[in-house]
Formats: sequence, C-alpha cells, structure tokens
Amino acid sequence: MTRLLDRPATPVAIAEATKSSSQPRTLRREAQRHVLLVRCGAEWFALNAADVVHVSSVPRVHALPHRTTPAFRGVATIAGAVIPVVNVKAILGLAEAQTTLARSPRMVQVGTSAASFAFEADEVPGVLSILLSSVRELPMTVEKAPRRIGTGLVTTTHGSVTLVDSALMLAEFSRAMGA
Repeated sequence: MTRLLDRPATPVAIAEATKSSSQPRTLRREAQRHVLLVRCGAEWFALNAADVVHVSSVPRVHALPHRTTPAFRGVATIAGAVIPVVNVKAILGLAEAQTTLARSPRMVQVGTSAASFAFEADEVPGVLSILLSSVRELPMTVEKAPRRIGTGLVTTTHGSVTLVDSALMLAEFSRAMGA
C-alpha cells in the first residue's frame, strides 16, 4: 500500500486530476413534497403539508339543529375559530380500522385560514418528505371512483398511502355539506 501511495505522479495524471477538480459541480435535487400522514379508519392518506392549517386534540363538536348529517358532524372551535367538521369516513365510505390498531385521535383542519374544514383522524404520525418521482398512479378502480380525493400512491412505512389532492378533498367536503 505504501508503494502504491508513494509512486511518482505522471504529468498526464496530474493534468487529468486538475481538469476534473476544476469543473463546477452541480447538485441535483429531486422534487420533494412535505406531507402530513393521517389514518382515517383503515386507510392512510398523505395531505400536502401546505394545505394543513392546524392539528390539535379533538375538541367538542357541536351539532347544528336540522343541519347535521352523517357526513356533516357540526362545528367546533379550533384555535379560536368556529370550523365546520366533516366525517371523512362517511363521505368516502371508509371501513373502520381493525380493533388491533392503536387509536390516538386528532382534529385536522385543512384549507385556508379563510375557508377550511376539519375532520377527525384516528392517527397522525407526523410530517414526512416524499420524492415526487416515487408517486405511483392510482389503480383504475380508484381513478374512476365517484368520490375520489387522491392523485397517486406513495409507499411509506405504513404501506401504500393515498396522496390527496386538496382541491378534490375540499370539493367533496363542500358537497357533503350541501354547499
């Protein structure tokens, strides 16, 4: 090893090394998106973190007379604002989770500070970063579903997760409220 390192450098090797080290290096960064991972029933969803207004413990939801439906639960006070609360499981027809899954409910407020909705998630593990190149297409059966809120699938430690399109989700929430 000493002989290899102590050998004399040739002028050609020095010129190649100089040329190589003088070239500017470009860093390639793949497009990423930060998402909030949530579980509703047995399904996992990835919400664009920029569209999440607030995550909190589940406050008391107040039913509105003659307005509460299976999809619209009522209103709740979240961070000092009165926010409509929808039932994602009823809107999307989601199955309940197995009783073996841990449940640590959180209220998730999505939208903008001017127009938003809240829903109860059974679990919110946190925010993660996904590579946009890793997003797979939805299966054809989901792509053609009447109440579709997803744009793709992402693999995480929780398995396959639906990447949510916030505009589609907010449109479904509005439709569920009869707006």
